Amino acid sequence: MNRSAATDIDLALAETERAGLRLVLTIRSVIVFLGLVSILTTQGWERGLYGASIVSMFLIIGIIYFIFVINRRDRIWMRYAFVTLDLALLAWVAVSVPLSLNGDVPQIFVFRVYSVGIFFFILATSALSLSPALVLWSGAGAILASWGVWGWIVLKMDRVVTWRDFSVDPTAENYVRLVLDPDHINLSGRTGDSILIAATAIVTAAAVQRARTLLRRQIATERQRAEVTEVFGRFVPEEVVDSLSHSGGVLPSEEREATVMFVDIEGFTGISERLDPHEIVTLLDAFFEDVSAIAARHKGVSISLIGDAALIAFNAPLNNLDHAASALACAQELLERVRTKPFSGHQLTIRIGVASGLVAAGTVGGGGRRSYTLYGDTVNLAQRLEALNKTMGTHLLTDAPTYNAASKPEGLRPLNTIQVKGRSEPVQVFGPRSEPAI
Repeated sequence: MNRSAATDIDLALAETERAGLRLVLTIRSVIVFLGLVSILTTQGWERGLYGASIVSMFLIIGIIYFIFVINRRDRIWMRYAFVTLDLALLAWVAVSVPLSLNGDVPQIFVFRVYSVGIFFFILATSALSLSPALVLWSGAGAILASWGVWGWIVLKMDRVVTWRDFSVDPTAENYVRLVLDPDHINLSGRTGDSILIAATAIVTAAAVQRARTLLRRQIATERQRAEVTEVFGRFVPEEVVDSLSHSGGVLPSEEREATVMFVDIEGFTGISERLDPHEIVTLLDAFFEDVSAIAARHKGVSISLIGDAALIAFNAPLNNLDHAASALACAQELLERVRTKPFSGHQLTIRIGVASGLVAAGTVGGGGRRSYTLYGDTVNLAQRLEALNKTMGTHLLTDAPTYNAASKPEGLRPLNTIQVKGRSEPVQVFGPRSEPAI
């Protein structure tokens, strides 16, 4: 993958991360707002003022950061600072907000009244940002915040009870008494919570990393598909798209048997003289759209559009063992289409030349622009046969290799042997039975 492609993928991934952050902040703001409403409605203005002020800080900080994100002014360090501030505010609430109005409930009960679930919410929202590092940071911060709250509260306690006190007289009555003791600090519980948070953070970060990898691959694939469409046009067989996607958007040069078709609009110069530029473009768009679509149905690929002409290849780059028959079937359908359908209100007539043989094919180009191109005598012959229609008064001409490879289709017949410009040997040409033999 070149540097430009990698940069584009990184930018797309960064935009996806930013979209995740917007979602995180939206969910967070809604939850915090509902919490604020709950405090004010259940405790009233006087009793719930302190808790409401802290919750309001959560809400304000989230809104400010959201503004940075939607304006694309956020930075990586801000994400870590935001999570750290969230955890710090939670720790502040845990150590400073009394659990009862009378203050007679020990603050250590904060670990009994509230579970570690609040930390899991922060982990979950961090995961939406598609940043494994941020998830791990959130997990580490949650563990530190939990132990910080626990340590702060324990240091201010006059008396502490631990599980060691239970080992002195391990009866059921003592167990219940120990668990309900207001001075029980439950050190093992904090350790278990920390292990659970760490395990959750690691698993979540791994899942986020996998999702990130899959997303990067998807972005790369979509980018390569866009390049294929840019090279070949809108109607590209799915097999070609897949082949180019797996090869990084480049098909190696090769020599192979193929059938080449040239399609040209008869009398287009006269038509263009009667139309303004916008009408000409509209007509050509409608015409080439049908040409490319019909070619794709017959496993052909529109290689290039030159003025009012199209170069279509069969068995290059898409494998097609019956490329000669497919090309002739495509030519017949194209002739029928222009006979029965006007394009932008104009009835057209086309000339088609079809030739089979060796071609040199591959993706060429530089300066960030690439195209798939065919070279060789077969390509030249197809173009000569297309032009020869004008002299012979026909609309479809093909050569003997194409006719024979297509098992001598009944709809075609020998017309004549012609000396073609650029060829030392005469070429036997074939056309529809309805065409004149000159």
